[in-house]
Order: sequence, then structure tokens, then C-alpha cells
Amino acid sequence: MKSPNFENCQIGLSKKGKIEKVSESFASWVGKASKDLVGENFRTYFISLEKSWELNLPENFFINDFECFLPLSPESHLSSIGIHFHNTAYKDNSVISLSPALAPHDSLKKAFMGDLMKDPRALANTLIRLQKAESRLSDYVSNFPGIFFTQRPDMTFSYLSRGIRKFFPTDHTELARNGGLFLSKIFEKDREHFLKELNSNSEKSEIFSFTYRINIPPSGQIIYLLDVRTPIITATKKLLGYDGVFIDITRQAIAEHRLSSSVWREGLATLTNGLVHDFSNLMSGIYSISELYHGMMEKDDPMAKGMGQIKKSAMQAQKLVRRIIDLHREKPAARTIHDLRLLLKDQMDLVDIIIPRSAKIITDFGTESMPAFIEETGFRQVILNLVINAKDAIERNGKIKISLKKVEKGKPIMKNAVGEKQIAPCTGAELSLKDNGEGIPADLKERLFEPFVTTKASSSGSGFGLYNTKIFIEDHNGLIGFSSTEGKGTTFFLFIPLESDEEEKPAKRVKRAKRATRAFIKTTKK
Repeated sequence: MKSPNFENCQIGLSKKGKIEKVSESFASWVGKASKDLVGENFRTYFISLEKSWELNLPENFFINDFECFLPLSPESHLSSIGIHFHNTAYKDNSVISLSPALAPHDSLKKAFMGDLMKDPRALANTLIRLQKAESRLSDYVSNFPGIFFTQRPDMTFSYLSRGIRKFFPTDHTELARNGGLFLSKIFEKDREHFLKELNSNSEKSEIFSFTYRINIPPSGQIIYLLDVRTPIITATKKLLGYDGVFIDITRQAIAEHRLSSSVWREGLATLTNGLVHDFSNLMSGIYSISELYHGMMEKDDPMAKGMGQIKKSAMQAQKLVRRIIDLHREKPAARTIHDLRLLLKDQMDLVDIIIPRSAKIITDFGTESMPAFIEETGFRQVILNLVINAKDAIERNGKIKISLKKVEKGKPIMKNAVGEKQIAPCTGAELSLKDNGEGIPADLKERLFEPFVTTKASSSGSGFGLYNTKIFIEDHNGLIGFSSTEGKGTTFFLFIPLESDEEEKPAKRVKRAKRATRAFIKTTKK
């Protein structure tokens, strides 16, 4: 069968499969006038053009939608070229579309490709298919959430996909010429791990993967990378380089850190619950005996004051241990209305333990009630996080001030805080914790609340304290900010919405209604 001389042609069939109308291009290909083809049984006529098509074309193909590839010849060396046959069925008729095409990929692999060069149309079709494949591959590479690379043994890159510009917008081109530059981007404590992994996996052509951190200039942001690569090795075992992909797994690292922290808290809570049970029994015994003996003593007994102090200390010890247990709960407590002022006052005994005795702590919680719909355990952890940060920043004789005040809607909050000026979006409480420590370095201010960011030594700071604080405050529809001057100190601000009078009134009306109902029932009974 001769190659098609059309780009596309159509044939209209009746519901019985007979030709009702044909395009001129089809008539020209088969060498007949259009009017001479009308009324012919399409399948019978079409199979007469090439008998091998009988196997590909079902008897009643025109009843339903149908498509297939029809090779121009049953001979294997011509089977790579053919016609794409597509039938679209309608209620009273159907329409066939024919277009020249290459065989499907699987068939094309088995076909002899030499005939492609003999047919310009087939060659053009091949080039179009290649162009589409290249375009599609380019889209995949551009949209893939990673960076494809080819790296030489000297750590320079011969290829890096466009995603590298997100990490290194200014010096990504230098990575092709300077292998030391890439090593310098790797977090200092991870470089040895990086080189060790390369050395131990570069002797065989097998995929391997490992994780390390990189610093993103100019802010110094830390990114966790999953590095998946395959060594390129010659038959003589010479290493030519690596093909691979970098994937940013920072979010996954954050999730894993929070999960491991949760697991640790669960184990710690189990352990602490057992210890506190025994400790509480001991302190209960001490408290009971001291109370008994203290009650038996005369007021002027020289031992009365000391025994009273033992009794008081035993009671305080039991309270402290209970609060420590609360801070290590695996699951947060339910949100209820708490007076922030009372929560802060209640937390000060733990704060006093954290702060060095030589340091000074000042509090100003006011006298006004501050009712907020809040999760108590999380709030206590937030306060301790901020206090621990302040403790690490101040000198032994430093000073910390914790203040709480009510702010009406529309009033300014967080005075002198970094960033835009803030206005209270609703009536709320502004909590400020100020220290006179060393302050926050300028290069950390913009990303202070990001995970893995810490001003402490890597061995003592996880970089999650302020991140978790921010998550908690925002989850309670609040705001967080800070102001800091190097060498003079830092102030952290928390704004937490308060329960307004308007929201409390319906609850009071319900209580009054219940009291009135009870009074009415009592009266009726009498």
C-alpha cells in the first residue's frame, strides 16, 4: 500500500457502515472520485486496499468509538509506518479520521528503521515526535521539585538544572568552575560526612543517597538536602563523575524533629509519672509528719518555725513536680478560658528555678483580669521557652522583666518591634519579656522564627524554641514580634486575643436563666 498523500482526511458513514461522504484528500489517495465512493461498504472497500487490515478492523467498528494503527504493509521492514485510524460514533452515523503516523513505541522498537529515511513524511513525523518528547522532558525537569546535576570528581558541575538558582541566585554559574565553592556551601559539620559518603560509594555504579545541610547566602538559612546520585564508572574502574538529583527535604526534617520531640516527651512523661508517684508519696509523708508535729508544738517552741518551714516546703515541692508533669504531656490539653495574669503568676515558681539566683527578675502583671481562650500547657511551654532564651542571653547579674497589659482594638502594639508597625486587630493582652543581654545579631533578625535558627552553640540549641512559639501563638490567632539592639538586649512581644464582654454576656444570661428556672421549680413544689 502506498504512503498517504494527506495530512488528515475524514469519511462519514451511515449507521450501517456505508460511506455517505468522503473528503477530497481520501478520494485522491485511493484514486477515485468522491461520488463513486458514496454507498460503498467502508470496511469491505478499505480492506480491499490492504488485506492485512482485516485483522485490525472489527466487523462493527462503526457502532462505538474505535481507534487503532494500520501498518502500510504486513512486511516487517515497512511496519513502522502506517495510518492512525479513529472512528467517532454518533447516534445516527459515525466519522472516521485518518492520518499518517509512526507505529506505537513498542512496535517501533521491533521494526526495521531503515525505511524511515525513504519516506520524508515518516521522517518528519519522527522529528515531530522527538521534538514533543524533548519539550515534555524539559517541562518535567523545570517543574520537578529538585535539581538534576552532573558532577565531576573535582566537585565542579558540568550540568545543573534551573532550580539551583533558587539556592544560589548570584554564584550558581561559578559552581561549574570552582569545586571548592560547593563544598563551602555545605554546613561545616556535615562536610566530613559528605566526603566520607562519596569515598565509600564511588567504586561501583549503584545508586546511593544521603542527607546533609547547606547554607544559603546571604542570610545563612539552613536547608536540608537529600542527595541521590549514581557514580559514572568506566570499564577500567575509573570514576568520571556522578549523575544525580538534589531534593529539598527541609519540611520533612522539621516534621521528623517535631515527631521525635513528641516521642521523647511521651517517654519522658511515662518515666516522670512513675517518679512523681514515688516522690509524691515521700513528700506526703514528710508533709503529714511535719503538720502533726507542728500542730503539737507551742508557739514559743524554738523548733516551731523550722517545722513550719518544712511543712511549707513539702507542699511547694509537690506542686512543682505536678507542674513539671503538665509540661511533658504528650497531647495538649483542651482549650478553655484562662486568666493569663493568673497563669503567669502561677508559672513564676518554675521561672525562678531557671533564672540564676544572681540575676534579677521583675514582673508587672497588673491587677486586671485577662481572660483568654487558650491551651494551658502550650502557653506554659511558650513562657519557659522565652525565659530560657533570656537566661542564655544575660550575664550572671543580668535582668529580665516580664510585663502584661490589656490593649484595646485599634491601639498600637509591640513598640519598636522589627518590621511594620502593628495595630491590635481586637482587644487583647500584650505580653512582653525583656532582657538586658547581648541582643540578636543583625543577620539573624529576618529569619529568627524559622526552624533550625539559633543564636546558641549547635550543641545546646535546637533552633525550634521560637519556631514552636510562633506556631502556638498564630494557632491562637495571636501575633508575635521582637525588638533587639546588639549589646543592649532583646524584648519579645506576644499578643493574644482576649474574651470580650460581648462574648461573656450570653453565657451570663444562660446562667441567670438556669437559676431562675431552679427557683421557679422550688416555688412550684412548695
